Amino acid sequence: MTVARNYEGQGGGMVIDITGVASTAAAGIGEIANPEGVDVTITEAFLEIITPSTGAANLSCGVGASGASASDLWSAGAVNGLTEGALYLCFARQNTAETILSDPVDWDSDKYLTFTGSATTVGLSARLHVRYIRQAA
Repeated sequence: MTVARNYEGQGGGMVIDITGVASTAAAGIGEIANPEGVDVTITEAFLEIITPSTGAANLSCGVGASGASASDLWSAGAVNGLTEGALYLCFARQNTAETILSDPVDWDSDKYLTFTGSATTVGLSARLHVRYIRQAA
């Protein structure tokens, strides 16, 4: 797996390290299980680019079943032409840098945050900063 939590707050947030891979399989870059064990709502997310991918590739990430591709946080956004050190808003459904929809994303207790590349994402080094709230029981 080439995604991993590098910080988990006291509930309510986490940072996920993303390392590009050659795989284009659904969730081929990796996946993270819901950290709370209860349904949560992602209120905002930022994609921090450390190093763009070396080739033309799109990244999709979102909430879905294990091994599935999802794109409700970042939908097929190019990751080879992004600016190093920049933060890109994913709040919470983003299709392009110009189109931001402010619908929060529900992350059910049995779902995963999955990461999928449209082509090789080798060279990509990024972090996804995620904030969420626990849903009322």
